[in-house]
Amino acid sequence: MGLVIAFFNTKLALQLNESKEVYDLVEKVKNNTVNSTTVLLGDSVCRQFFGSKKSDDVYCLCENQSYEVVGNYLLLLNLIENKSTFKNLILVINPRTLVSSLNQPYTYNYFVKPFESELDRLEFNELTYIENTFPSEDVLKYKFSNFELKDAFDIMNDTMSTPYKISEVNLKYLKKIDSVCKSEQIKYKMVSPPLPASNEGFMANMKQNNPENLLTDYFSSVVFYDDKESKDGLHHKEPEKYIADNKEELDTLVSFHR
Repeated sequence: MGLVIAFFNTKLALQLNESKEVYDLVEKVKNNTVNSTTVLLGDSVCRQFFGSKKSDDVYCLCENQSYEVVGNYLLLLNLIENKSTFKNLILVINPRTLVSSLNQPYTYNYFVKPFESELDRLEFNELTYIENTFPSEDVLKYKFSNFELKDAFDIMNDTMSTPYKISEVNLKYLKKIDSVCKSEQIKYKMVSPPLPASNEGFMANMKQNNPENLLTDYFSSVVFYDDKESKDGLHHKEPEKYIADNKEELDTLVSFHR
């Protein structure tokens, strides 16, 4: 059993889940500087539309929603510590991610393990939650990508009647991102990527129930497209076509000249 657990704690075990890209992202940010004017952090919807942006002007580091705001905060700290000289930071993240609190189906594989060496940067409450939720003696239980907490919030299937609020954990680390950017004189904003129209009610619900100043740009940024163009309610079927047809709009979204 000891040898099996040792194997599951190595990178070789990545072939058994889909989190290799997150490991690669964490290592890239820890070991390289990014000196583009604007850095994008965010989720897989961000990556769909902006993943090809790797220039002196804009550099996209978006990957997956499962490490949420907390993971993006840790990426920001590493960017700054590695002496990256970017002037602007834009967090591009879909609204459904924001109601989760490190309790998504892939939290262990996409956050706890890839960010393991960075977790001591988190506050006591988050560290305690992680240690209690993913105890080391149960490591085999969590190494597969289909793991899900029994009380994980299924935001994809419920109705708009629930008051949707950004989780306290995500809100805490949004404020930390804002604070770090201010102290480093980095311009910062959070925006939504383009979304299928089916998310319009969800976004309106969130706006009504989250009157935070930090979210002003976020709620005014979203653009909706026809649901028939979406493959799963969040991602676009043909992102390349959308990018080609909406280049100016997308460029404006990830700039500070709205």
